[in-house]
Amino acid sequence: MVEIKEIFVERAPHADHRRRIFRAFELYADMIGDVLERGTFWVDGGFCSHKAVPPADMDLAVLIDSTLPLSDKDHERLIPLFTLQGVQIGQPQGWANRVQPMGGLIDSFPVVAGVPEQEEHWDAIWSKVKGPDGQLIPGAIKGYLEVSW
Repeated sequence: MVEIKEIFVERAPHADHRRRIFRAFELYADMIGDVLERGTFWVDGGFCSHKAVPPADMDLAVLIDSTLPLSDKDHERLIPLFTLQGVQIGQPQGWANRVQPMGGLIDSFPVVAGVPEQEEHWDAIWSKVKGPDGQLIPGAIKGYLEVSW
């Protein structure tokens, strides 16, 4: 966490904006840690770059150890911590294509650790490289950050 803050907040463009996203990440990590005694974050997206345009959010895959005993209450606490898509709250204006935790500063998806199909899916997504035009660059791959607790 210290290295991420140093490299992608303090030494990156738009540091004030990034500080807010990072503070949301720190609180988010605390909230996830309140439910999961161990796990891993894969961190990706514009936050993990030094682009001229400020990042909108931080992208996370949360690898959840399937051997952890989770109660129904634990699941209830986890659900609002993940990005939800196609949310309907009421009729007719209560529709949202995407609801992200931490006021939209975090874009987070659960992954069952140790399930190859799930890990490979997110590894493939996080490893893709987009050019300045937003299009994928064929054959180009990149890394992403990993934080475990």
